[in-house]
Amino acid sequence: DRISSISKPMVEKLLAKGVAPEKTYELRNWADLSRVTVLSTPSPMRAELGITTPHIALYSGNLANKQGLEILPEIARQLAHREDLTLAICGDGPLRAQLVEMSHDLPMIRFFPLQPVEKLSDLVGMADVHLLPQIKGAADLMLPSKLTNMLASGRPVIATTDEGTALADEVTGVGIVVPPGDAVAAARALERLIDDEALRAELGTLARKRAQDRWDMAAILSALQGQFRAMTQA
Repeated sequence: DRISSISKPMVEKLLAKGVAPEKTYELRNWADLSRVTVLSTPSPMRAELGITTPHIALYSGNLANKQGLEILPEIARQLAHREDLTLAICGDGPLRAQLVEMSHDLPMIRFFPLQPVEKLSDLVGMADVHLLPQIKGAADLMLPSKLTNMLASGRPVIATTDEGTALADEVTGVGIVVPPGDAVAAARALERLIDDEALRAELGTLARKRAQDRWDMAAILSALQGQFRAMTQA
C-alpha cells in the first residue's frame, strides 16, 4: 500500500521507477534529540579544550576525502584578521594530516580528537556556528547524519551545497547555504553570523525547531502512525 524511502531524492527514485506518487512515503532515519540540550550558558568544552576566543565555528566528524573539507583552511585564511574566532575541527580520518599541513600558518584553526558520545551535547553546544562542507556534485540521496545534531544544538549551520539539493532544503531558513568550494562566500557568511548575535539566535531557535519537526523520533513515528490509520480506514 505504501513504498517508503529515507529521503526526498530517494523517493524521487521510486517515482522514476514508476511507483505511483500516492503510494510513496518518506520515512526518515529519526534521531534521539534528547541527547542534545540547547545550552544557554558557555559550554564546559571551551575550557576543557583550552579555547579562549569569544566565538567558535565547529566542524565535527570524519576527516575523509571527497567531503570538501579542504575549504576549512581556506575559510580560516580569509578570516585570519579575526582574532576573536577559533575554527575548531574535531575528528580523525585520512585527510587529517593534509588539513593540518594546510593549516600550519593559521593559528585560528585548532584540531581536536573526536569527543566521546557522552560529551556530544557540550561539544555541539560549544559552537556559535556549525560548518558543513560538501563537494560539488556530491550524492544527494542521503543527508549527512551529523546535520541532525547540528540543528538540535540550536545553532545555525553554514553548508556548502548547490541550491535545490536536499541539504540546501534542510539548511535554508536555519542557516546559510553557499556554493560548494567557495571559501570567500563561506567566510562572508561566517563573519556575518559571528557579528550578528540576534541573527544567530533567531536561526538557532529555528534550527532546533526544524530538528524537532523533521528528525525527532516521536514526530516521525507519529506521522507514520497517521499513515497506518489512513490506510486501514480507507
